[in-house]
Amino acid sequence: MNFRVLFKSIRFAFRAKKRVFVWIMVYSALLLVVGKQLQAVGGDLVAAFPWIGMAMMVSTLYAILISQFRKRDIAILKCISWGNWEIRLLLVGEVILVSLAAFFLVMQVSVEILGFVGYFAPLFDVSFVTWLQGFITIEAGALFTTMVLIIALQLPGLLIAQARAVRIPPMQALREE
Repeated sequence: MNFRVLFKSIRFAFRAKKRVFVWIMVYSALLLVVGKQLQAVGGDLVAAFPWIGMAMMVSTLYAILISQFRKRDIAILKCISWGNWEIRLLLVGEVILVSLAAFFLVMQVSVEILGFVGYFAPLFDVSFVTWLQGFITIEAGALFTTMVLIIALQLPGLLIAQARAVRIPPMQALREE
């Protein structure tokens, strides 16, 4: 694997800050919803199928949007002799970056809420904070299972995005829009 291209994809993703940060928040909400549902059904993937289907649709949508918004950038990279494999790795890097950032955000917020409740609960009644704890915190097993599921569910969207990105002609970079 070409780690140079993978690290460039991470830097490349942060060029579109607004889109990346919005999708990190979307993926965080997706992790919370699917993780809570998996936790509620005891890890039964069949019972959580509607939520898993929703995660697949959101993941596919994001991958397709990346290929749409990066069309001109991909054409420029093809003009400077980037191959299809490097373009694919660029798309994979951005999707993995957003997924991992959302995972670490949810994990960090869960740990912070647990610490806050553990520290302040003996001092006074913190009904709102305990409600927030029940809403945001997810068991570690359900959280890791959800992360693996979301990364695996991105494969169809990535395949579609990669097929679209490979078909972009290098001459598109030279066309006026």
